[in-house]
Amino acid sequence: MSKIEKIYQFLSENHHWNETFQLEEYKKCLTHCSTAKHRLIALLHMVAHTQSKPKLGSLATFWEHLEDAPWTRRAPSLLEFTAYIEKRGSPYADSTGPWDRLFQALKNVKGWGPKTAALFIKSIIGLHRSNLAYLYCLKDAECARSFDDADRIYLPVDAVIRRVFEACRVTPLGKSFYPINATLYRAGYTAEQMLVWDDLWFWGFFTQDSSSGGRKIGWNKARFWGQLSAPKSEVETIHALSKKFLKIVMA
Repeated sequence: MSKIEKIYQFLSENHHWNETFQLEEYKKCLTHCSTAKHRLIALLHMVAHTQSKPKLGSLATFWEHLEDAPWTRRAPSLLEFTAYIEKRGSPYADSTGPWDRLFQALKNVKGWGPKTAALFIKSIIGLHRSNLAYLYCLKDAECARSFDDADRIYLPVDAVIRRVFEACRVTPLGKSFYPINATLYRAGYTAEQMLVWDDLWFWGFFTQDSSSGGRKIGWNKARFWGQLSAPKSEVETIHALSKKFLKIVMA
């Protein structure tokens, strides 16, 4: 089994940890929202502001555009939402499915880009696969539960994930968003499996320290305890699993 296969196996076996963490984050962000439109905009805000230096001017224009969206008292469908985003970005004729189409539209909106667009796609799918129906913001939630064979979900490659792959020392992976995603798809990973690959962020986040410049590899106790959604009662389990994760990555 290759190192990449071993990492994926670890992620797959421990998928529930990141899934639970992210659902707690969605509840913090969305519970106060009174309408589906409000929840959709709040989720977009949550994701956009994960950027280290969000372009507030460009984003302000986008937020203004969303306020004019026509679905005031109802949730839009995925297609309606995508078509509305395309008014600020641009349609992409070669998209491979509905989620790829939304990704292509959102990444072309000023202030977004591929990593942030991919993170939003992952987030809205995760939300609509959960049992938190009161937080849904799309009327066709079933669209998140399975994918067209040709559709694509992209790994939101950020500094955390880049550092994990750098530590792996596997040359063909690439060092940025598009090469890494292309390599994983060429290796045969499906859209469904790309959602599992996103767990790299969870394990990478708690095993990196960027407080002194660069990204030092190792269990980051301070970062774990600094996250409200971290499973505090399971700290010893997460610590042990993090060491197992790093052992695979650094081998």
